[in-house]
Amino acid sequence: MTGGGGNLGAVLTQLIFFKGSKYSKETGITLMGVMIICCTFPICFVYFPQWGGMFCGPSSKTVATEEEYYLSEWNTEEKEKGLHQASLKFADNSRSERGGRAGSETRPADETRSTHV
Repeated sequence: MTGGGGNLGAVLTQLIFFKGSKYSKETGITLMGVMIICCTFPICFVYFPQWGGMFCGPSSKTVATEEEYYLSEWNTEEKEKGLHQASLKFADNSRSERGGRAGSETRPADETRSTHV
């Protein structure tokens, strides 16, 4: 999303503010800055129920593991059929990509990482 938005934004900015435009270069740069701020501002309101958002924390008081979060959308019958396996792999992968910040581990300390992905 970021790469595609940046490429498209560069093309639109060039066409709107610089190529054959009625704006001077100084005004075009100023308007480009305003456009960037306006297009980036909605990102502040992205919210993930498990992890929270920029201005508030998670919606649940209990910290859920990735497995609990992603498996909550599957019912018992679907789990018995094995339809949830891709979600388990995704949960394990998302946990491993979280980074090395202190306190970022939501899994109990006695549980070891899964080595099969």
